[in-house]
Amino acid sequence: MTLLRAVLLAVALPAVLTGCATTRPRLPDGPGTPLPDFLPLFETAVADCGQVQHLDALLRLRGRGGGVGLNSRVRVRVGLSAPGSARLEGLAPFGAPVFFLVARPGEATLWLTREKRVLRDVPFADMLEGLVGVSLSPGALRSVLTGCLVEQPRPTTARTIGDWIVVELTGGAVAYLRRVDGDYRLTAGRRDGFEIYYDQFVGGLAREVRVVSDSRGALDSEPATDVTVSLSQVDTNVAPPDSAFSIGIPPDVLPMTLQELRGAGPLDASPDPPASDAR
Repeated sequence: MTLLRAVLLAVALPAVLTGCATTRPRLPDGPGTPLPDFLPLFETAVADCGQVQHLDALLRLRGRGGGVGLNSRVRVRVGLSAPGSARLEGLAPFGAPVFFLVARPGEATLWLTREKRVLRDVPFADMLEGLVGVSLSPGALRSVLTGCLVEQPRPTTARTIGDWIVVELTGGAVAYLRRVDGDYRLTAGRRDGFEIYYDQFVGGLAREVRVVSDSRGALDSEPATDVTVSLSQVDTNVAPPDSAFSIGIPPDVLPMTLQELRGAGPLDASPDPPASDAR
């Protein structure tokens, strides 16, 4: 076990969750019945998320990311602003944040505060994948968390399958609409090799987002990534200062590589065996 992993796991108080116990709905497939007049329904379904240009929320993650159990004790404060700015703070149960991940268009920085390591010159999406197993740009992350699935979704065709409305979007994504409390909402979708599910709607926005990858884990018995994100303290369209998306790095911080991050992510929840068991 590397020193980086040991320090970050000690900070995070590991509690292993090796998967999500809830069963996700089976998304419909097949030709269905064409629905020519779907556009008003779709526009209503994405009206709330489509208005979110700035999102601030507290996230709690559970499940698996990139084949590694995520630490449910670590919370993440996230701030996202259009078109491509992000600030993520990994909040440990006590003490200073575990990490800061900030990005503006064309640049991103990840600072692991306790180990004094920094990652630069790597896309934000790769840094996020190294942390939680999901590769998304700041704009894509905002769209996924707010429930629009993709930035500025543009529907092309739609069909009905059972009680679902399946909407094809430009770029290859697929949105699945279903009635929630009498209104059609975007409750699931497919994009970039992931299935995404939305639940617990409040004020038109989901408070629970589940992201499941098509790729399988080492044993091929479960998805490599199956992460459920619970959102609380949600605030929308309050524009933060531009300075929120940059961070000063102390001079004694050493550079690290993306490979090192993937080998010892702060949200890893796999502890070493206790010393007493190793004797």
